[in-house]
Amino acid sequence: MSQNTAIYVQVMNSIKEKIVTGELKLGEKLPSERSMSIHYGINRMTVRNALKRLENEGCIKSIRGSGTYVAKVPKLEKMIELGENEILSLSQQIRQKGLKSSRLVLSLKKFVNHDAIKDYFPDSEFIYEIVRLSLIDDEPYAVQHTYIPCSIFKEAERFDFADGSLYDYMSDFQHRPAGVISYLKVDKIPTQYAEILKLKNSKNIFIFDYFGFDENHKMVEYTISYHHPEYTSFKYITNH
Repeated sequence: MSQNTAIYVQVMNSIKEKIVTGELKLGEKLPSERSMSIHYGINRMTVRNALKRLENEGCIKSIRGSGTYVAKVPKLEKMIELGENEILSLSQQIRQKGLKSSRLVLSLKKFVNHDAIKDYFPDSEFIYEIVRLSLIDDEPYAVQHTYIPCSIFKEAERFDFADGSLYDYMSDFQHRPAGVISYLKVDKIPTQYAEILKLKNSKNIFIFDYFGFDENHKMVEYTISYHHPEYTSFKYITNH
């Protein structure tokens, strides 16, 4: 555990992250204080302090004689610091809002690197293309069209990208994005995705281009993400 943060706060953050990532689900019972004290290597009073504060925040609920249960999905307060903190996947962001997140893999293929993609990954002869549909409460929310270089990532065909996170897969090869540059535009939905997202071809949607870089500032991901406008918002701040 970090030496710069109070231990009970670290326990709180750990439990919150387990809820956000889905390791602990809404309504699920938490381990006992004794189990957590052994797991974290701390005394039970510290665990109890962390749980009490989480209950005050409404994240968990204690039921006398039964145990402690997950009551809501918290919004993590930490800022994303590129190159240091983990970047949340889309499914994790959805769960932060207390919504059900699921995915479908629409296609996964390997092709010879060419055209614009070659500019992004000049050292890779082959590229993996992964197209996934993200759903919110079983309704289509976003289509993510992702490219990753085969020179770094191997045997993607054997990974379950429906149940497993792309970033977890990338972590297995020590090239999880540590920093992301993204660009937003509003444009007509591509014809091939209109029916999938249950939208008309003339409908404008949010389109994000994501460029992911590992800790060595090497580009390891390029994703085009098409988001349903009814479930998407963004904000920006300008300085005058």
